[in-house]
Amino acid sequence: MGRKRKVRIDRILMLLLITVSLIGIFVFAGKKLYSYWMEKVNQEQIVDPTPVKTDDNVVISLESYQTYKDEGNDLGFSFIVARMKFEGENGVSFDLGNLQTSEKILLNNVAKYLNELEEKGYRTAKLELVSNVVSTENIYECNIFIPYKTDNDSIRIMNSKDTTWIEFDLNQNICDVSTLKFETEQSIEVGDASITVSSCSISTMMLHNGEEYQIPSTLNVYTFRINVNSIEENMVIEDARFVREGNDEVIQCLSEEYESVKVGNCLNKKLSLGENGALFFETNSGNQEPDYQGYLMLKFSNRNDWIKIPTTLE
Repeated sequence: MGRKRKVRIDRILMLLLITVSLIGIFVFAGKKLYSYWMEKVNQEQIVDPTPVKTDDNVVISLESYQTYKDEGNDLGFSFIVARMKFEGENGVSFDLGNLQTSEKILLNNVAKYLNELEEKGYRTAKLELVSNVVSTENIYECNIFIPYKTDNDSIRIMNSKDTTWIEFDLNQNICDVSTLKFETEQSIEVGDASITVSSCSISTMMLHNGEEYQIPSTLNVYTFRINVNSIEENMVIEDARFVREGNDEVIQCLSEEYESVKVGNCLNKKLSLGENGALFFETNSGNQEPDYQGYLMLKFSNRNDWIKIPTTLE
């Protein structure tokens, strides 16, 4: 009898030992799984607080930024202008192609977005953007253009290895992109005719005698669009000049051999009702202030005097 009771107690103790061991194993495995899951969650949720490190031994950090939203859907995209700091050991020379957005837009491949802004009359010169990050100094700050199309609340720019990033909250520092648009459309009466001169924009894609014209990097080509509302017979714009206020600098319009890929040159061509043409002015983009206050001067074939229109090249 005593022997049976001892065997039963031994079995109970064995079962208790096995049960406790299994509980310990499950608890240990559970903790491991929970730690692994939390680590994955944290990796997805936490924005890397350290600057982006690149293969070029350049460290990039964000100083400030503005979010320009295309509220009126005029462009089809919005953009960020980010003030970035680039730090190198022996000066800074950095290819923006090493950075891309979370929408896979390389930051050295944004010309089409800037061209769209300029062709639609937005003053990108005011943004003081750079396309080349080069400096003999070890620290260089500049403005970088970052386009986006997402409806999400944020975007990231990442280095080429997608391992570190800088995140932008698209609901912060909001600016309306329309504030960059230069609007001074003016209608003028020329005898019995009526002409609308639109605000200027910068043309980036030009033709010369039908061939692609490479605009020198030191020059800008400004475009004034001409819309004909009513017309007199055989009416022609014979000449056009821009006279800069203050120093009376005269900028002669480009000859009829030049035109934009988007709009033709209407100089010395008979104007027609409803016609949309343009006049082009080439100016030095360096060594001058970005704003040229002055007058657009037009000489029409049906008038002896010049038409004087206050305007600005920006």
